[in-house]
Amino acid sequence: MQKWQRRKDQRPMEILTAALGLFVSKGFASTKIEDIAKQAKVSKGTVYLYFESKEVLFKQMVHQIMVPKINEVEGYISAYKGSQVELLKLVIRQWWQTIKGSGLTGVPRLIIAEADKFPELTQYYMKEVIHRIQSILISILKKGKKLNEFSTIEPVLCARVIMSSLVYFSMWDVALKKYDYKNMNVEDLIEQQISILLNGIVK
Repeated sequence: MQKWQRRKDQRPMEILTAALGLFVSKGFASTKIEDIAKQAKVSKGTVYLYFESKEVLFKQMVHQIMVPKINEVEGYISAYKGSQVELLKLVIRQWWQTIKGSGLTGVPRLIIAEADKFPELTQYYMKEVIHRIQSILISILKKGKKLNEFSTIEPVLCARVIMSSLVYFSMWDVALKKYDYKNMNVEDLIEQQISILLNGIVK
């Protein structure tokens, strides 16, 4: 494959990556296609060649950047044979290792800030990301309960509690950490959350 062909094949992902950074830093409403084109070092027309609108671009960003990571986790847990307690700890820790240092940490704040302005995009994100992550957690909790590893928890409610902490950790890292005088890092918060969680649900 010639160099120009490789560059052309990479262009959609370069545009999506540029869009992710701008959506997180400026907000979806405030980001223009011209901004994305400039960040991706392409023309405005090139962006429209691959994505017919900013809304389509957002959905493709979710589909091509976020969804594959969820697919990997689903594939891993479907083949996992060990303790569900250990699997739960692994999934929570791996979630952070996967998104830290990328624009993905800012997506929850973006969605919360602009949910009412763009309900269709919010529903898409909920379906493709939040609900699937919750389903992963629910399946672990249900199986662990069946194997008598967990106490008499309600898996759906417990999964939502875990999800709320994961969303908070993302928002802490991208927006609040720099204002904290103790400057705690997210890894420490996650380990404390795991400890509190397991002390409450493990038999």
